[in-house]
Amino acid sequence: MLSTLAASVVLLAVQPHSGIDPAALSLVQFGPTLGVLATWLTFRKTVAGLLPAAESSRRVGASVVAVVTACVLFWVLITMAAVVSGTALVGPAAVGSLPFAVFLLLQLLGAGGEEIGWRGLMQPMLESRMTRFAAISTTGVTWALWHVQAFEADLVTAACFFVSTMAFAIVLGYLSNGSFRQRVLIASIGHWLINIATYLLAGDNTLDRPQIVFIAIAAVLIAAGSMTIHARQQ
Repeated sequence: MLSTLAASVVLLAVQPHSGIDPAALSLVQFGPTLGVLATWLTFRKTVAGLLPAAESSRRVGASVVAVVTACVLFWVLITMAAVVSGTALVGPAAVGSLPFAVFLLLQLLGAGGEEIGWRGLMQPMLESRMTRFAAISTTGVTWALWHVQAFEADLVTAACFFVSTMAFAIVLGYLSNGSFRQRVLIASIGHWLINIATYLLAGDNTLDRPQIVFIAIAAVLIAAGSMTIHARQQ
């Protein structure tokens, strides 16, 4: 976490000088990746002994299908909420001078940059010392608080953001299984689809209301579904 926070501060400082539109790709998303790199180089033998074993391709494929299904349902729920309430949808709009297709690719890179740290390394390491739910919750709280900009908003917005992030942590945490690489793959796909769904709803203004309320409610519903799927698998 110390390495991730230090890297995040540096990346935030570099962003304005990089020429990269933060709406298209926020460099701070690679903070967790740099945190993982520092941790691996410093404690390689210890970390290697804590990481989970790989699972079969069949189960990984099932996890990918489950996380994609959950994200599609999330998108359907927030879209329906917007239509019923009369809230305008942004849709697949270009981001600045970038076509929407390029934006999709950049968002996938950013999601992977985060998930290497959160579901790739942090959660499995915590699972070696506590229950999976506790590991998911701890990772979720850390992930939520890492988004410091969200807590500069009013109390309702900040609360909705925290609830939605914790719900997403449950979805990604329970549906991502297997080795480091397998978990990163599954969680990155889910994280990417969640980001795209929220962009289609509100563009870069995902903290606006009522959109953030729609996101929080839908996230809780798919989290409940993900926990049910996990319980049945167990």
